Amino acid sequence: MKSERKEWREIGYREGLEEGLKISNDTLQILQTLMDAEKTEEVKRALSDSAYREQLYREYLSDSE
Repeated sequence: MKSERKEWREIGYREGLEEGLKISNDTLQILQTLMDAEKTEEVKRALSDSAYREQLYREYLSDSE
């Protein structure tokens, strides 16, 4: 039983790590797009405002999924 729980925890950890890396890569992609468009104020806001980041995810990534 302990071995099975440990295995499931490890699977959950790996899945969480993969999801976190995907979110990080998506964020970097959005920030690069904003920088390329010289939208530095939007970049500053995205770095400090999680609700704005969510808005950017929907705006920039909804078409790619």
